[in-house]
Amino acid sequence: MALEKIVVFGGTGAQAGPIVRGAFAALSATGKYKITVPTRNTSSAEAEAVAALPHVAVIEASYDTENGLRTAFRGQDACYFIINSFATREGDECFWSFRAYEIAAQSGLKLFVYSGAVNRYREQFGYQEEFRNSHNLVKANVADWLHQQDAKKLPWAILYGGPYAEMLGSTFCPRRSGDEYIFAAPVNEDSIIPLMALDNYGATGAWIFEHPSEAAGRWISAGAFHVTLPEIVETFRKVTGKQARFVSIPQEKWFEGAAAKFPVDKKLPVGKASDYDDATFTFRQTFSAWWSMWRDNRGTAWPEGTIHPPLAIESLEEWMRKTDYQGEPKEPTKMRREMK
Repeated sequence: MALEKIVVFGGTGAQAGPIVRGAFAALSATGKYKITVPTRNTSSAEAEAVAALPHVAVIEASYDTENGLRTAFRGQDACYFIINSFATREGDECFWSFRAYEIAAQSGLKLFVYSGAVNRYREQFGYQEEFRNSHNLVKANVADWLHQQDAKKLPWAILYGGPYAEMLGSTFCPRRSGDEYIFAAPVNEDSIIPLMALDNYGATGAWIFEHPSEAAGRWISAGAFHVTLPEIVETFRKVTGKQARFVSIPQEKWFEGAAAKFPVDKKLPVGKASDYDDATFTFRQTFSAWWSMWRDNRGTAWPEGTIHPPLAIESLEEWMRKTDYQGEPKEPTKMRREMK
């Protein structure tokens, strides 16, 4: 299966961006592929930066219109498909993900790579409402659906990860108290969080397109650092030499801090959701379930048959050293920046 032309949805964003422009194994740098990045705004700073890369074209096209999908898929060999769950209603994300796969098949693509998630809501927590993490679950549900499709008609691969390691500058960012950095979070000392370096999304995404026959019909891990908060703190101390400690706090306390920065009880997506629309969620609703999920997570299991490609960054310590992490605030996601 030879691939030459690849369309990367979300190529101007946090997760898919490193597949196009990352420091490790970026598709644009190999010279093997012609990359197309669809975006609603080709004149944004992010789009212009991507357009300046070699072998990359930025086009105006949207994932939530049929014309946009057909435009994006026309003449392509493969795609990386991701939808921003904070900018789209849950039902719409399901519909347009299903439709994207159908139109990709109609357009003659050879490989459909989906940014999915493991269905922890079902597998670990038996559909208990406390753990219904909307922005994660929608990708798990689409991944479940995609897994049932006939890979002979349009081969698919599901790339999955977890919370970004870069969120140590936002969601997991410590609070400074004098010379000490306090990592306060509503989890326990033995809660396991699978942190993913964004550069590993880039490396594993590139690996999929370089090994399409091997990846087809499989789950692909973006490479997790399975760590507890005390382990994060210990690594931070080792790398920076700074004093630090972990403090377990109630969710209510964490949301008090978040509410000081952006509206945690406003329905999402902003501008599209009504206060009376039960098919939408607030930041508090989805992240309350998100925190509950990680609080009670003790496992490191992967879906059966998962492939683990070589990683750009092998450990949390390596990530902290390469990024010169110092425990300072830095928001990696456009969603949170725009909510302020």
